[in-house]
Amino acid sequence: MKLKVLGCYGGNIPGHGMTSLLVNDTVALDAGWVSSALSLREQVKVKDILISHSHLDHTCSLPFLIDNNFSHPGFNLRIYALREVVASMKNHLFNNLTWPDFTSLPNDMTPVLKLIAVEPEQPFTINGLTLTAIPVSHIVPTAGFIVEDKKGAIAFSSDTGPTERFWEVVNKVKKLKAVITETSFPNALQDLAHVSGHLTPATLDPELRKLKRDVPVFLYGAKPKHLKVIKDEVQSLKRRNLRFLVQGKTYQF
Repeated sequence: MKLKVLGCYGGNIPGHGMTSLLVNDTVALDAGWVSSALSLREQVKVKDILISHSHLDHTCSLPFLIDNNFSHPGFNLRIYALREVVASMKNHLFNNLTWPDFTSLPNDMTPVLKLIAVEPEQPFTINGLTLTAIPVSHIVPTAGFIVEDKKGAIAFSSDTGPTERFWEVVNKVKKLKAVITETSFPNALQDLAHVSGHLTPATLDPELRKLKRDVPVFLYGAKPKHLKVIKDEVQSLKRRNLRFLVQGKTYQF
């Protein structure tokens, strides 16, 4: 499985604050930076996108990805998300006010966009991948995703505070190769992290104790202003397999 980091955490590089991961060149996990990180030729290969939740740093490039490629012969896009997230995108994004409703363009019979609701813990398949949505603990309805192929699996928590079911499911995943989770705020802003449904290094550490598998854990989501402090606090946890995702890097799992 090939995973390219399109956007991952705050910093002085464009896209760091917008979450997007690309699997095997065709399936995106979140869409905060897809249209900006990829060339037009690369964009048309992206046919399926999993959206963890409705916040803009995970969805904001969707309108431009569609707009850039709408006239390309045969272009169509499928977006998969929890029912609550699909409803939010229908009501607040593709609503003919914020952006055209591409679920009925160019017509109702052959729309360029399909919004597909998925059920928690019910696996579905895309391009040789098996995917499973697992609800996590964020301020809005949010799912992490288990992504599996024949050789291995990765687990992506998306934005979350302390949570339980995600780790229970992850611990049972066969051929688990890596976990991707977040740490958004420094320890000094623990109260803010709590009310907004995010992790600090202090709350990340007990979360990782729930992980019973010896696999690398990659972090994203650090707020730009606090990036250095967060990295220092993560390093002080002294966890051997803990590291930050690198913007633009491609990983093989």
